[in-house]
Amino acid sequence: MKLRKNLLSFLLAVIASASFGQNITVFSDINRRLYQFNAGNVEQIYYQTPKDVLVGTKHICIVDSKGDVYVYYNGTKTMVAQTHSEIINTDHLLFVRTATVLRVFEQDSVHLLSPNATAWAVGDSVVLFQNLIGGYLNYYYRHKVTQLSMIVGDYPIMPGEVGANVFIYKDNAGNNSVFWHGNFYELFNSKTPTMFSAGQDVVAFNDPRNNTFTAFDNGYIIDLEPQFAKRYTSGDNFIYYQDAGDVHKVVREERVLELGIDLQNIVVTDSLVMYLEAGANKVWYNEKIYQIFNNSLTDYQTDGGIIAYKNSVGGVSAFVRGKEIDITKTRVDNFKLVGSTILLQFTPSAYSIWWNGKIYDF
Repeated sequence: MKLRKNLLSFLLAVIASASFGQNITVFSDINRRLYQFNAGNVEQIYYQTPKDVLVGTKHICIVDSKGDVYVYYNGTKTMVAQTHSEIINTDHLLFVRTATVLRVFEQDSVHLLSPNATAWAVGDSVVLFQNLIGGYLNYYYRHKVTQLSMIVGDYPIMPGEVGANVFIYKDNAGNNSVFWHGNFYELFNSKTPTMFSAGQDVVAFNDPRNNTFTAFDNGYIIDLEPQFAKRYTSGDNFIYYQDAGDVHKVVREERVLELGIDLQNIVVTDSLVMYLEAGANKVWYNEKIYQIFNNSLTDYQTDGGIIAYKNSVGGVSAFVRGKEIDITKTRVDNFKLVGSTILLQFTPSAYSIWWNGKIYDF
């Protein structure tokens, strides 16, 4: 490689996923009162039936029956918006749109991003958006809105151009650059349409200037292959791709691991690459390849380095960051993986939470 530096049934349907180290989930009792489970501790946080619930690393978003949006953070409930048109919840940000008004909650603060936005895309620490008045392209990062440029017409924010901590910026002169940790890094100059795949701190793309498959990786630009890749997807600081010779590969910090050639059902998540090879379920995780022996993965959920799935007896098993374990062999009606927790529903009134290798019954 060439281096170029530069209630459960209701709640199970609505809880959103969160991060690798998250220890938070929520559940409701028979009276639909909402409880927070946080690293083994349980606290009642809402006394009515919520319309929607989303979970972040340290915050819980609650939408009430009127559609108003609240966030529960560090023991305090704060209103984010009255009614909403769209909610995007990430590990660290809660993005709420009401018509053309954009707001974001980060840590203990609510920020008004724009009263008249026309386009937007949300990452885990960044939000890229364009205002209707003046056409200004702006970005939000670390509690601050910064004006990037004035655009004539609509600025095209394409899928894959905004990742967790990065986003692509394209100017009218054909300059393509990437924002990362408060700075912009030049990638290439070309008006050829280019498909980007932005992950946490990495971006993968076929470089039209040098005809190489290239990555931006934590401040560096790296030529991964001398020819264009056939397909590619970025995760949390790794990139899955299929090279020109049909070999499936994963690269992390310039270390490349070949997965094989004849692979099926390839799924790339934030921390994992799941695939089927010769009928066997395999997982790339943390630069190693594992095989899941329990059963076929037809009813599964993923979050961070965990895959939770129904086992052959109707219970729940999981691949937990390199180990395959049985969570329960008792038949479950439903389950939900959120961060490092697995919520188990056995009957309408009987449920448990798996966290950190232990089962908590409620």
